[in-house]
Amino acid sequence: MRYRWIGWMAQALLLVGVLAGCASPLRTQVSRFNAWGPELAQSSFAFLRPVDPARELEQASYEALVEAELSRLGLRRAAPGEAPRLQVDLSITAQVHSRPYLRPIYQDVPVWRPGWRDPWGRIHPGYWGADPFGPRIVGHQQAVATVQTSTLRLRLLDTLAQPPQPRTVFESTARHRASGTLALPQIVPWLVRAVLADFPGQNGQVSELRFDVRTGELLRPR
Repeated sequence: MRYRWIGWMAQALLLVGVLAGCASPLRTQVSRFNAWGPELAQSSFAFLRPVDPARELEQASYEALVEAELSRLGLRRAAPGEAPRLQVDLSITAQVHSRPYLRPIYQDVPVWRPGWRDPWGRIHPGYWGADPFGPRIVGHQQAVATVQTSTLRLRLLDTLAQPPQPRTVFESTARHRASGTLALPQIVPWLVRAVLADFPGQNGQVSELRFDVRTGELLRPR
């Protein structure tokens, strides 16, 4: 468990470096649905394997993050040859799209400074000078911003449920939207924590979870 935690911290620090200059917390939108029962406590689990072998190593690294969180919650990974009580279905996607917006155009507009007479009677003529309030907005320009939506969906399926087929007993989805692009290994550790925070949670709950990217702390509403 200690090595899994070290691995999580190593991946999380990648994102900390990316966002080091940003004081804002990392925000995730999380939805949860569950039919969790007390009989499922301390159950064994195994992952449903993805059909894309090209991402096998990447998927395994994400599964290690989920396994660490599930173990913290009292569940355990099934031993080799053991039939697991729970099946874990994990899917992760990232979509990048363009969002148009209006960008303000600033311009230095000189202002007229009127002449004045000093206490000794000398007259100082007026002149054009810089606006003491700085550049003014003189219009707007159409621009395009790149936005990435990263989504992690986690389902736990009970293999002993009736009827005799796996039935979903927990489902949670976490999304993070950010300007620009982020590599999935940088954002997935936070999404994993988000989907399993306050497990199993209230059925049908939709909430925003915020994390301090410097300390890793989940910021609770005051």
